[in-house]
Amino acid sequence: MNPTQKAIYQRLPAGLQSLVISWHGARILRERFTAEYDEWIRFLDASQWYSEEEMTAWQDERLRKLITHAYETVPYYREVMDRERLKPGDIRGKGDLWKMPVLERETVRARPRDLLSTAVAEKDRRTTTTSGTTGTPLNLVWDWNVCMATHACSFRIRGWAGFAFGRPYATSLGRPVVPVERQRPPFWRYNRPWNQLFLSPLHVSAANLPVYIRELRRRGIEALEAYPSTAYFLACSLKANNETLPLECVFTSGEPLMQAERELIEERFETKVFDGYSQSERVAFTGECERHEGHHIFGEYGIVEVLDQKREPVGPNSMGELVATSLHNYAMPFIRYAFNDTVMTTDRTCSCGRGLPLLGGITTREEDILVTADGRVMPPISLAYWTFLVPGIERAQLVQHDPNEIHARAVRKQEFTDDERAELVKYFQTKFGPDIRVVLERVDDIPLSRRGKFRRVVSTVPLPDVFEGPQRSEREGWDET
Repeated sequence: MNPTQKAIYQRLPAGLQSLVISWHGARILRERFTAEYDEWIRFLDASQWYSEEEMTAWQDERLRKLITHAYETVPYYREVMDRERLKPGDIRGKGDLWKMPVLERETVRARPRDLLSTAVAEKDRRTTTTSGTTGTPLNLVWDWNVCMATHACSFRIRGWAGFAFGRPYATSLGRPVVPVERQRPPFWRYNRPWNQLFLSPLHVSAANLPVYIRELRRRGIEALEAYPSTAYFLACSLKANNETLPLECVFTSGEPLMQAERELIEERFETKVFDGYSQSERVAFTGECERHEGHHIFGEYGIVEVLDQKREPVGPNSMGELVATSLHNYAMPFIRYAFNDTVMTTDRTCSCGRGLPLLGGITTREEDILVTADGRVMPPISLAYWTFLVPGIERAQLVQHDPNEIHARAVRKQEFTDDERAELVKYFQTKFGPDIRVVLERVDDIPLSRRGKFRRVVSTVPLPDVFEGPQRSEREGWDET
């Protein structure tokens, strides 16, 4: 929705908001569930059993086409390959990818137009934004190929869980479907064509969670799709009331899933968690199968490398930086893209027998949870959009030491104007409520922690007692700098 449409939506009564969501859901349904999607699913059903040699041959063929396309139509890659004295024929397969330099996140931020293909018309591009793990905003462009691949891979994980489309499920992944100022239920909206209940991420609190759970029971919800922290909060509420809510499966993504969170979610929902991993850059996709022995790498989606600090491949059972090449986004190709996520390699194979290799672990955002004055809790990812409201933000961080106040720090060359400050204050008020004090700070730098990682959100505000335990950073041993 554009800003005008969002403003109109916010003023509609709950029933009409659900009608708007259902209308949008019907459009997406027609757009995504096509003959092309059916073809993708048939391919993924077969390719999951490919041998390593068969998958490599398939990837190499796709990579050769991508490299040729990038060299002929993308200014950045023509410049880089000419500088390195490379021609498309020099990259015959993924074994030759080392000849290409790694694409850094900073390059994407600084030169987005140079990464666009001149062969993909503007009408065929889909634009999005992401702040990612470094807090640095990116403007991204997708084409329909990568959108369809992403959709199909998402449903592959559902298939592994045995959960068919059309069965009732609930989603809480950041969509602000309910105005923040609403004080009474319903804190959800219904997408009828998908049989999908959208749970508001802005109203999660100790007081409201039992209301969410009652609605899930009332509607006979069979699966939950959520950020790990949101699913964990629901499980904490069930435990506090000595209850369980049996589901067929829980799907998590968007944040690292901690073992303690997984255990409580599985205990209280009496099911298994299927964790998935992807990025707005659309370069890599992984997910758990029914054996839950690690994340399968979806080789059909992209080529994954795990590199050390010298950008050399790491061995098995080693930590390294994930670098990946999308095989499907011809509008804005990302070849050997490094996006600062750390993964663990493994020499294990999954007992399911699939040929898709495993990752031993993934570390993405390990950040604190924001707490409002009225006891609501919000995952950091749900506030990422603030860095796109004004131009020129190179890196950003939210700091909270008081539930009534939020400090928004931004690395930016120019000071905030009065209009920009008003826009940002309005944004945070829509999330926290009209009484939140917003302190905007323009800074020259935001240092990394002593562990060398960027903390996009820092909060020392204790979580409400029902949520069991300290903030994420305390559980993971973060230091204060």
